[in-house]
Amino acid sequence: MIKAVFIDIDETLTNSQREVTEKTKLEIKKCVENGVKIILTSGRSRREAMDFQEQIGTSPYIVSSNGASAYDAENGVEIYNERIDPQMVLQLIKHSRENGYRIKLNYKDLLVMNEADYPDEKDKEVSYEELERVAVEEQVVQCVITSTDFEKMRVFRDYIKNECVGIAVANESKRFKNPDLKPSRNYYCDVAPVKVSKGNTVKAVCEYFEIKPEEIVTIGDGENDLSMFELTPNSVAMRNSLPEIKEKANYVTDSNDEDGVAKVLGFIIKVNEKEMPFEIDISFCWLKDYEPTVYTHKNKDFIAP
Repeated sequence: MIKAVFIDIDETLTNSQREVTEKTKLEIKKCVENGVKIILTSGRSRREAMDFQEQIGTSPYIVSSNGASAYDAENGVEIYNERIDPQMVLQLIKHSRENGYRIKLNYKDLLVMNEADYPDEKDKEVSYEELERVAVEEQVVQCVITSTDFEKMRVFRDYIKNECVGIAVANESKRFKNPDLKPSRNYYCDVAPVKVSKGNTVKAVCEYFEIKPEEIVTIGDGENDLSMFELTPNSVAMRNSLPEIKEKANYVTDSNDEDGVAKVLGFIIKVNEKEMPFEIDISFCWLKDYEPTVYTHKNKDFIAP
């Protein structure tokens, strides 16, 4: 019996137009009505993830900022949270300002930045002075640094690994925590508290709800999803994932432009109805609700609905 599904948002739940299809919304609704928790698990801020949750009707539980925070919105409970040392955040703001990077800070359920990446983020633009105030007075859970210059991002990552960590070692009184880099594609990277990962936080959420690893499904497309793939035998990569991501998952579904998530959710409903395990083989072809789709399970292709 599958009791919870943890789903990445960008390029997993959403298609190339950054939309959630009606077919996916329908399968989410069916899962929730049948008692399956659908939990958004994203690198986005809590507020952004909650906006998606409210729009598409997923369960009121959010894993955000690549695992820095897990929140039970139904009961107002902070299930899990980690924060970045404020002095580290100030250092990142300073370096971004000097080198022309865009920098976003996630804290509580808010997001602020010096320059918007997308038009719908314009209302979140603030001055560098306001960013510095947030760094000192608020509990920042994630910094996202972006640039359209790929080479500059490579240099930035080297800076973080060397200079920032060097500062941390040299200035013990500040008790910097070494930053944990989570590069995602070539043009941005996340800086999060040490040991933060989607996997650690998904594990904490499972303990909170008393759910076993074999009772969850994890779906994603990126490097930051690998840690939650390791938690369960029911890990699913999108077909639009990089080859190394698909290699780490036990299953591969269709791409984000082919309703890959909807097909997995539809299958979960059928498996739960028949009280069958998620470990599928070719004999399960009697599930006819969807067009046949080739999946991969432990290096073996099979057909699933």
